[in-house]
Amino acid sequence: MTAIARQLAEAHQEQDPRNLRYIVSTRQAALAATTPSRPVGDASVYVIQMEGSFERRLRHREEPLRGRFMMILVDAETGQVTDWSISAQPFDLSELGQALPL
Repeated sequence: MTAIARQLAEAHQEQDPRNLRYIVSTRQAALAATTPSRPVGDASVYVIQMEGSFERRLRHREEPLRGRFMMILVDAETGQVTDWSISAQPFDLSELGQALPL
């Protein structure tokens, strides 16, 4: 999981992310706690949150997406990243359980 988090951080212009933490949850619970998305299915996921200076250029936006926090959902069975998000504020993951250091 650490390698996945660092690779995604680097892809978003952050070379040294800090405070990498994770929680084991389900995709629906994680997205319900952090976004208005409601996916089909309910796979087990690792919810990773980290701090840094993240940036991503998007085709449909003139200004890049920037934020100090990144959240990543990794499918626990396949190891594939299913979702990610960048935010100026930390994501409130408290209802998902106790975050553990990566």
